[in-house]
Amino acid sequence: MAFALVLFSAACTQVSIEEGNGQGYLYVNLERDDSEDLVFKASAEDYTFSLKIYNELSQLVATVDDAESLKEEPLNLNVGKYTVVASTAENSAAAAFDSPFYSGSAEFEVRPDEVSNVDVTCTLANVKVTAKFSDEIKSEFKTYTLTVSNGEGELIFSNTDGTADREGYFSVTGTLTWSLYLENNDGGKYEALTDSYTDVKAKEHYNLSFSLEKQEEFGGGALTIVLDDEMTEKKYDITLDFGDETVPEVSDNFGYVEGEPMEVNAGDNTSKVLSITSEDGFKNLYVVYETESSSAASFLSEARTASNKVQTDLVGASSIDIENLKAAGIVAESVEQGATAATVDITSYIASRPIGTASVSVLSTDINGAYTSKTYEFVLRSPVDVEAVSADAWAMFATVTGKWFTADVPSGLSFQYRKSADADWSSFSGNVTTNAEARIYTAEIRGLEPETEYVFRAISANDTETKEVTFTTEAAGTIHNMSFDEWYQQDGKAWYANASADNFIWDSANEGTANLLIGAVCPTTPSDDVAVPGSVKAASLVSSTAIGQFAAGNIYTGDFVKISGLGAELKWGVPFTSRPVGLKGYFKYNPKKIDKTKSPYGDLSGRPDTCQVQILLTDWSEPFTINTSSNKFVQIDSDPNIIAYGKMEYSPESGSMSGYEEFTIHLEYRDMTRIPKYVVITACASKYGDYFTGGVGSTLLVDEFEFVYDPAELE
Repeated sequence: MAFALVLFSAACTQVSIEEGNGQGYLYVNLERDDSEDLVFKASAEDYTFSLKIYNELSQLVATVDDAESLKEEPLNLNVGKYTVVASTAENSAAAAFDSPFYSGSAEFEVRPDEVSNVDVTCTLANVKVTAKFSDEIKSEFKTYTLTVSNGEGELIFSNTDGTADREGYFSVTGTLTWSLYLENNDGGKYEALTDSYTDVKAKEHYNLSFSLEKQEEFGGGALTIVLDDEMTEKKYDITLDFGDETVPEVSDNFGYVEGEPMEVNAGDNTSKVLSITSEDGFKNLYVVYETESSSAASFLSEARTASNKVQTDLVGASSIDIENLKAAGIVAESVEQGATAATVDITSYIASRPIGTASVSVLSTDINGAYTSKTYEFVLRSPVDVEAVSADAWAMFATVTGKWFTADVPSGLSFQYRKSADADWSSFSGNVTTNAEARIYTAEIRGLEPETEYVFRAISANDTETKEVTFTTEAAGTIHNMSFDEWYQQDGKAWYANASADNFIWDSANEGTANLLIGAVCPTTPSDDVAVPGSVKAASLVSSTAIGQFAAGNIYTGDFVKISGLGAELKWGVPFTSRPVGLKGYFKYNPKKIDKTKSPYGDLSGRPDTCQVQILLTDWSEPFTINTSSNKFVQIDSDPNIIAYGKMEYSPESGSMSGYEEFTIHLEYRDMTRIPKYVVITACASKYGDYFTGGVGSTLLVDEFEFVYDPAELE
């Protein structure tokens, strides 16, 4: 059965998105889908669906008990990307009559002022089992009982309590085992008839239909039962059971109480050995254990819809089977059919499991068909209140994350850190941010040294010794001649703010101006008017004209390629792989009124000019090619390869600045994980010079540029 759930950020009812806090609303509409699957057809209205909403970090952010309730009271969500998991409201049991469990998931995005329609198809997540008994069986046997198990739960289909004709639903464990018990009208009991299926998947229907192939005197002797399970027909010869009621037995050495999950500390390595015996000898001996589940599938794991279980039959197991068990931490040996004893050591398996839950099941059938199953369930808890998780390290600070395991937020949440080479710990003294739903907390540790290995650990009022996490801070990179002290002149014409042509970082419009008009004055030159004592030179950027075309005085990291029409082709960007948080420096500006304009800035004529300093961190595959003639420029707001951006613009109201002023540009990161490949720094005397608009004679002096790596310098 498939159900379609349609999720809206705005749906039948008009919904507004609050731009101020970046939120949207979630609506749900249940629609009927009449398509059939392997089991049966039903209406979506027959079920109540619950919803779980996860963010991009697989963290549960919202739960809705009844999806229909959202039509009356919409769910408020922040703008962003999510995954919705829909399911019938009751959690899937290991085995239950007449309780199909449906689930499904889909990704969706909440955007401001946009409608998002998301279809979620919910399909049956169980295995369906039904039993049918022929009229001959019903008339000749006073008791017929079918027991079906998936290793975690079982159902009994019997004529004695009215369950023979009911529909059974089982969680997916990959296996089903059944045993048929018969008692004839004279009270004669037959030995159990048993078989099992492997590779059992969700949405499969096992219809176990039993009939008699021939009839005899049922007071004793033998008879043949025919099973038609809609996949293949099997015949079983069964004989009377004259009182042998022995079944395989499972015991342990650690005092497990059946039905009560055992709590142990994660990493607990105390002995845990299972002993299995069979007086009549093993026919099958299955060990079923869980593999790791991904965090994104956490809900599906709860619902038992995604099989993460591995089943191994120790009877006749190959050497590969035994090695696979060992790799999972389970020690056992292959046993022969008819063997009467076996052991399974799960010590290492439980010790290796992460915090959460784990289970191991044993399913054993003897050669007479008697069947036993036992499941050992464990709750693995942390031996500590808090634990270090991860660090996002920059050059001079790191955002560290810890996790707590107690029911409530522990008091005194904080961190300690040190250099790996040091013995003494430093205590973090700032504020921590907590996420109660995810049970994590974070802090920003500042004052670190670049390219240095550190260790941190999480602490609370009760815990001071926990897992240590190592991280290494990034390099605090720089680029050549950010002080603008070094210059060279080529052929007595164009000036370049570099020590030589062999170390080329900075370029300007000088080369184009020199080539357009022989003898023209370079718009970008070294200046003795410096910002601070000890500085040798500053960069002077003067807006001017060449053959009637306006050219802003500028300097940038990159390369002047060639003259293109009445404009120029440039390469923006030089290699750079660090992550500064800002750029600081000094500037002095003498603006003129804008007297050269071009579309689309013709309305700026007569206004004071504006200077600009920009910085971009990008992961372009190569420097960006700009062509001022064809209006090909970097799209600052929309280029997906821009990782961080910042700018400073200034137009003094009183005219010229009498002296230098310091500026600091905050870099706004659009992605906190990507590493740059290029840096672009530009400074120009006329902000709209790319569009041939500005004031002739506007002059900008810049000096002593420097990257900022310590966030404290931005405060």
